[in-house]
Amino acid sequence: MKDRISKLMEVEQISPTRFAIMIGTQPSVVSHILNGRNKPSLEVAQKILNAFPTINPDWLILGVGAMYREELPSRQGSLFDIKPEISSNTAIYEQKTVDKNLQEKEVKQVESEKVIEKCAVVKEKTVKKITVYYSDMTFEEFLPNALQDKQ
Repeated sequence: MKDRISKLMEVEQISPTRFAIMIGTQPSVVSHILNGRNKPSLEVAQKILNAFPTINPDWLILGVGAMYREELPSRQGSLFDIKPEISSNTAIYEQKTVDKNLQEKEVKQVESEKVIEKCAVVKEKTVKKITVYYSDMTFEEFLPNALQDKQ
């Protein structure tokens, strides 16, 4: 599988670091796989297949069949071939902005109306002993003055 991942990066002209970012993992994970230190996990294989939906899973995992799926078109298309619907996206964005502003106002009003009616009863705590451990495997204990006077 290591060789097929290398071939995928070569064909797609992607560096190992960029490949790691695209599949959503640490660059060290990809480096360890390519160097043979670690074998690819199921999670890595799933991330590759999610990032590259045109890759044939049988080819990636088993080495069987063609590299790309036959039923899906190749990813070689240009970014400029896709024309987004600007008007519908803009309306959605504006609606979300309005909703967010309304939520912030509601939150501020609710927070300002809250009144603390009960005080929490806190039992007074005192220090009994402080122990300091040193790197040379020794330790030292410190007691409050009142306890030191009793000993």
